[in-house]
Amino acid sequence: MALRNNMRHILNEESLSNASSRSASRARTPKVDGEENGQLDINFSSIEELLTTKLESLQALLDSQVGQPDDLGMESTSNQDVRQKQIGQLNKARIQSGSTTINDIIYSLSLARNEISSQSRELLLAQLYKLIVSKPLVTYNEENAGSSSYVSDDKVNELIKIFLSKSYRSDSEFLLMFRSCIALLCSDIEEFGYLVSAEFLGAIQQLLVDPPTSVVTNENKANLATGICSLLLVLHNGSSSFGIDEKVAELLDIAEGSAKSALTLSQQLDAGDREYSTLFDVNEDKQIVNEATQKVRSEVNFAAATLHGAGCLLTLMPRGAYLNDFITEQMPKLVEMVDDDVNIEVAKAAGRVIGLCYEVFSYSEEDEDNDDDEDYNYNAPYYEQAALFSIIERLANLSTKKVSKKERKEAHSIFRDIQATLVNYTDVDKRTAIYRKSQEGQELLSSMFDSTYIKLSKTRSLPINSWFLYLRLIHLKWCFSFGVHNELVSNDSIRDILREPATDYELKYGTSGDHDPDDDAVHHANTDRYGDDEVKRTQRIRKARVNKLASEMDELELR
Repeated sequence: MALRNNMRHILNEESLSNASSRSASRARTPKVDGEENGQLDINFSSIEELLTTKLESLQALLDSQVGQPDDLGMESTSNQDVRQKQIGQLNKARIQSGSTTINDIIYSLSLARNEISSQSRELLLAQLYKLIVSKPLVTYNEENAGSSSYVSDDKVNELIKIFLSKSYRSDSEFLLMFRSCIALLCSDIEEFGYLVSAEFLGAIQQLLVDPPTSVVTNENKANLATGICSLLLVLHNGSSSFGIDEKVAELLDIAEGSAKSALTLSQQLDAGDREYSTLFDVNEDKQIVNEATQKVRSEVNFAAATLHGAGCLLTLMPRGAYLNDFITEQMPKLVEMVDDDVNIEVAKAAGRVIGLCYEVFSYSEEDEDNDDDEDYNYNAPYYEQAALFSIIERLANLSTKKVSKKERKEAHSIFRDIQATLVNYTDVDKRTAIYRKSQEGQELLSSMFDSTYIKLSKTRSLPINSWFLYLRLIHLKWCFSFGVHNELVSNDSIRDILREPATDYELKYGTSGDHDPDDDAVHHANTDRYGDDEVKRTQRIRKARVNKLASEMDELELR
């Protein structure tokens, strides 16, 4: 029992101290290690619970074997029986051993399915993911350089090939395999980035647009969207944004379709509109309602995941005239999706992306002087400003009984933050204060965003106080789960992802004296490490690599 409790503790590190202030649903999800206050209201509860369940099953298997005699070969009637028992014992040894390495598990997963059962594969995959995120791979490989435990690019490629073989038999096996692949690639993108091929990305994108199956369910498709965006974020950050605009547009199209489907299904459920419903008895009708409700939930989750993914990738696009035009073109879709008080999770996700658009939009100083119209604003992401503000105001005061009291309270908080973002960034004085990072600007940021802090050391914490950082962090959290803090501390490539680029104001004027330059994006961008020739060469290689990959993806025809 003590070992079982310890396994659960691993997944919930540092979460219990603040459990009383969290909702029940959040308490089940691992807290980001090092988070001092505030919390992400996106928690990937289903995938974390799957991991917890599999690791508990692993512990239960270990407990059940304690004291049992090894009857290998006893009462065997054939060599085949002996072989099956040998295989079974080997599987159990690999699963149970505390010394099992990442390489050991990848080897086991490469064996034929008649040599390793589906249950064993799921347990091995859960253990594999835990090993990947428990210690940053850059640190692990330094400690194991020259040994058989060193994780080489060949081993990573072997895992990718297993995923591409589509040999998974269950939705759990598929999801654990996919998450392990993404986490392993992202754990050392400098070494493994070249393994992210057009074939690999194309296979994931195809699964996103294909109809759901019993293995690649809509719930798994939501994780596919988050996973591929996590990978692209780590791969493209600091290198090239070539082709990212097309991916953002594709994700928004997918989100729009799923959001409309969820809304239609919700309205049909509310109206009791079920074909031939009068022919069903009460139990059959109840089953139909439950299935329809689950379908709505999965469509909502998929739409929200693709919206968040689109926002995450949008952060990779350089600010300027092209990004302004792109945002302006996409805003009507986002406004349509945020105007949804039936499926509030879709509205929240669309609202977060809208908040990001107002953060990264490059405002014209000339247009600011000539435009005092409060209803329409050319110098903003969305021209019909009053209409959008009205929608956000309504959602910030949502009173519908279609959602629970708890959901309404969370929605009120989120939409008040979004509302404050829109108001502050369309006011030239407030916007300038934020850009200057003056004391007033810091106060404005605090007032419009419930900051989360990631503790990097005893004296230094990283504030997550913008939609830019928020959307990036939730994808890192999906990728590394309870290990995200260790990655931020030990992995330069991951830590750089949570550094915002300098604004045009900072590049032109610098920052206010009220602001600590050690926390400045410009300061970080000009450290000696960034001036190092080797780093510049690595960045050029990464840029060429991702540009080539984007070109290959353009040539790849998906069904």
